[in-house]
Amino acid sequence: MTTRMSFRQNDSVLVLWDVDHTLIETRGVGRASFAAAFEDVTSRTLERMPQITGRTEPDIYAAAAALHDIDRPPLFPVFAESLAAAYIERQEQLREQGRVMPGAEEALEHLATIKGIRQSVLTGNTRRVTRIKLETFGLHKHLDLATGAYGDDDRHRPALVPIAQARASNDGEFGQHNTVLIGDSLGDIETARQGGARVIAVAAGGTAAADLETADAVLSDLTDAAGIEHLIRALARG
Repeated sequence: MTTRMSFRQNDSVLVLWDVDHTLIETRGVGRASFAAAFEDVTSRTLERMPQITGRTEPDIYAAAAALHDIDRPPLFPVFAESLAAAYIERQEQLREQGRVMPGAEEALEHLATIKGIRQSVLTGNTRRVTRIKLETFGLHKHLDLATGAYGDDDRHRPALVPIAQARASNDGEFGQHNTVLIGDSLGDIETARQGGARVIAVAAGGTAAADLETADAVLSDLTDAAGIEHLIRALARG
């Protein structure tokens, strides 16, 4: 675990978790669900998938449509509804084929017991798909999914940070100094920097630790729950 800086102490800290490759992996079920929904609404087979890391679902859908020369794809809410249905149809497959990332459940459970730490999500997934994914693995019970921010809130991912802060705040309680985003990619770091949050990067989702060094801190995984709590507090201290 490496830490680059520390910040002002604050009684309350908003922790925003990325979902895919940070808390869970769908291991192919996500792509299959996207492909099924894409074909359902466009009547076209998904032949090429755009780069998806660090992007919102509306952005990915628009990029996929462009790759298939679809000038006027059905509106995103139509696709989002089909995508949620595709995940529901494959939920048992997701449970069997996907996985919770090492230490994720224990970290969520531990932080849920700590006074002053509020946990939600910041994800490019839609709200409905996020809930399906987390409920499949029982992780939803540790998170306040009524707050947080989702891909169907704004196509531009950094814009999700102030949305989540506003939903969780009373009179501007949460800002850059006491919001911590935990993610696995350079896109998560960019989201935090542009959106106004501290960021912890976890090098367990496919991006090497050396490539994540612009984060405020880098973890190899989520297996040290007490250490993660300490790090979150350190990032809100100064």
